[in-house]
Amino acid sequence: MDSMKRSLRKMLRTGEKEPQAVVYHGVDSMSDSKDFKVVFEGNKCRLQHFVKNRWKLNKYKEANVSPLHHAAAEGQLELMKMIISGSSCEVLNVMDSYGNTPLHWAAENNQVESVKFLLTQGANPNLRNSSMMAPLHLAVQGMYNEITKVLIEHSSTNINLEGENGNTAVMITCAKDNSESLEILGADINITDSEGRSPLVLATASASWNIVNLLLSKGAKVDIKDHLGRNFLHFTVQQPYGLKSLRPEFMQMQEIKALVMDEDNDGCTPLHYACKQGVPVSVNNLLGFNVSIHSKSKDKKSPLHFAASYGRINTCQRLLQDISDTRLLNEGDLHGMTPLHLAAKNGHDKVVQLLLKKGALFLSDHNGWTALHHASMGGYTQTIKVILDTNLKCTDRLDEEGNTALHFAAREGHAKAVALLLNYDADIVLNKQRASFLHIALHNKRKEVVLTTIRNKRWDECLKVFTHCSPSNRCPIMEMIEYLPECMKILLDFCMIPSTEDKSCPDYHIEYSFRYLQCPLELTQKLTPGQEVQYEPLSILNVMVQHSRIELLNHPVCKEYLLMKWCAYGFRAHMMNLGSYCLGLIPMTLLVINIKPGTAFNSTGIINETHDHLEILDTTKKNYFLDYNNVLEWIIYTKSIIFVLPLFVNIPAYVQWQCGAIAIFFYWMNFLMYLQRFENCGIFIVMLEVIFKTLLRSAGVFIFLLLAFGLSFYVLLNEQDPFSSPLLSLIQTFTMMLGDVNYRVAYLEPFLKNELAYPILSFAQLIAFTMFVPIVLMNLLIGLAVGDIAEVQKHASLKRIAMQVELHTSLEKKLPLWFLRKVDQKSIVVYPNRPRYGSMLRLFRYFFGIQEARQEIPNTDTCLELEMLKQKYRLKDLTSLLEKQHELIKLIIQKMEIISETEDEDNHTSFQDRFKKEQLEQMNSKWNFVLRAFKAKPHCPKD
Repeated sequence: MDSMKRSLRKMLRTGEKEPQAVVYHGVDSMSDSKDFKVVFEGNKCRLQHFVKNRWKLNKYKEANVSPLHHAAAEGQLELMKMIISGSSCEVLNVMDSYGNTPLHWAAENNQVESVKFLLTQGANPNLRNSSMMAPLHLAVQGMYNEITKVLIEHSSTNINLEGENGNTAVMITCAKDNSESLEILGADINITDSEGRSPLVLATASASWNIVNLLLSKGAKVDIKDHLGRNFLHFTVQQPYGLKSLRPEFMQMQEIKALVMDEDNDGCTPLHYACKQGVPVSVNNLLGFNVSIHSKSKDKKSPLHFAASYGRINTCQRLLQDISDTRLLNEGDLHGMTPLHLAAKNGHDKVVQLLLKKGALFLSDHNGWTALHHASMGGYTQTIKVILDTNLKCTDRLDEEGNTALHFAAREGHAKAVALLLNYDADIVLNKQRASFLHIALHNKRKEVVLTTIRNKRWDECLKVFTHCSPSNRCPIMEMIEYLPECMKILLDFCMIPSTEDKSCPDYHIEYSFRYLQCPLELTQKLTPGQEVQYEPLSILNVMVQHSRIELLNHPVCKEYLLMKWCAYGFRAHMMNLGSYCLGLIPMTLLVINIKPGTAFNSTGIINETHDHLEILDTTKKNYFLDYNNVLEWIIYTKSIIFVLPLFVNIPAYVQWQCGAIAIFFYWMNFLMYLQRFENCGIFIVMLEVIFKTLLRSAGVFIFLLLAFGLSFYVLLNEQDPFSSPLLSLIQTFTMMLGDVNYRVAYLEPFLKNELAYPILSFAQLIAFTMFVPIVLMNLLIGLAVGDIAEVQKHASLKRIAMQVELHTSLEKKLPLWFLRKVDQKSIVVYPNRPRYGSMLRLFRYFFGIQEARQEIPNTDTCLELEMLKQKYRLKDLTSLLEKQHELIKLIIQKMEIISETEDEDNHTSFQDRFKKEQLEQMNSKWNFVLRAFKAKPHCPKD
């Protein structure tokens, strides 16, 4: 587009020569280029002929820009005359793609002669482009007063023509501070746009003081309000110099004096606006008119509320300068929030300090929130410190939901605020939902808050604050495992305490503390049955298994804890259980091997085993049969009893020995279930179980293939014994699926002896069977099995530890409390460089598969964190130094009696504070609507 314009402008410069072969941008062919070359050479006769016979001069293909647009923009009157002569009047008002006519182009480029010529030729000055801008709007916006005068003098120009949002030329002039143009226009100075803004309001909003004074001198109405109910005085007091920008005589006008208490739609007076913006000049001027500082908006906010909310420290000092009581300090707004609440909510610590010195009370708003609650929600540590240094007891104030400041800081994730409150001995309590601040931090996944609490000296106190009866706010350790397992890992890291010796020294040791892995044994005795609370043994590890926290279960502390349990009672109990099972397994195996049917034998071991299970059934009742291992054992013992009953009752031999076959089969299969608790062989048993489940899921495919091929083989090969009946054919087909095709006996020899009834179809069926079953189906099953094995290996560690946890949990439920108290240990000391066990125990540990938990003690402070901590303290030192220099400069200015209209801001503004302020501004966007043009202008310093 730019290159096209440059070509056209170059074309319009008379006296220059253009090469013969030039094709202009946007021109389709060489012939069209020659037509434009006629314009370029300025040959009058040829130009007239061209205009008369060619239409392409009216429209330029790209963006619909005609040469008349460029001629008007360049001021080429001769060319404009040539184009217009002999053409229709439509060429004067032809529009480009943006709705601009040649008159728009001339006005925007300040071409006075082009504007005059086009108007005399009949161009319409009231046409608006796609931006709703007429030529007069463009001239006023560009501050082209001569063109403005030409357009105004034209009889058909509509001076009050409205543009976008109802803006007229007068309003644009006011926004541009062009008093000369306003004199030229002479339009209605009290007209309003679509938002109800008059020229006076717009000029004031844009800080166009020449226009403002001119409008006031011409008698503009001062009581016109915009759609939000604001008059020009609401905007005036927000400007840097406020009412000083108006002429003194205007301030004596009764109409303007009556506006000082005028309210907008929200009930805010000009004093509210001045206090919000922090303009000390306006505040002093308004107070000089005896404006009441107790005036309230519709939400019952006084000017002090606005000044405190936005941190206007000097404005607050001026408002509180002449008060005789503390009523203004402690008045609440519609929500019961006092100025202290608002200052604390936005982190203005100096304003908070000032209000407290002036006598502000620690009141609660309608939600029961104190100033400390609001400061904690924002995480403003400086403000919190100011409040706590004044009133330490306010840390324990509760809101209507029973929340303290700690709850608020934890919910919003302000770790530094939580640490500060804990260091000031804030009370750790439960709210009405029975949640402590630590529960709230965990449920909201505030990692930094939890880590800060863990490192705090009051961590043990925080951990103990919970109720046993709450289903959603359990022990914080359990909640941490569920919501923030990475924090639990750090907590377990703190449970590993290394000694100070060299790591290669034999005396080097690591102390493993188990205090966070199991509740005290005495706790089970203190709970009454009516509480319906049950703490099962190894409850923390069971929660880890429940939520699949493999990284926690593999932590050295957890491994050492399980190893301690195993050495204390697990090894003995499991070996006794395995030995008891062998009392039935070994005799049964010997019976099956050595005793023939009808021979007498002893059945005491089997009957004893059955008696033991009857006792267990009596104790566990319903849950007993939920475990398939128990069902399997009942099958074993019932079949075994039937097998030995011929000693007492006459039973047919075929029934007896079939039951014996079933019993001995399940005896040894169940023995595998016992071995799965050992790591080295248990993982393979788990894999076998998963593959068997995969086989069962694919059994449907097997059944249909078995029926399809088995019945077809029965029809084709029924002369042979293996296929003589449908049942035998199905069994033979099943064996063929495993690779035993028996090709020579079933196919080759009968074919050679001409005994094969349907040779072609039989061989075709054999080929199809070989392709479907041994090749395709078996490879599919192998692929599924490999995939399942990879998945099992991925979670093998979790399954192994889960079985260990289940074993120890079930054992501790059965062991007496005195025994557990005797063998249980709260911590152990491990010497990594010394042998821990004897040869026999090491052998069993090899089969059990527990590896020693040798792990380097993690360094909680990485190099990056240390460096960031150094930079943090350096920045704090720099901030402190700048504050001292700032105070020193203020003292120097006061000593030199220099009058400064600058107000201090909150010196502790952080990125977090800025974000909170931006959120506050977005929530009150109707205030920020004021003075968009004013924001682009340079200001003098303010609050």
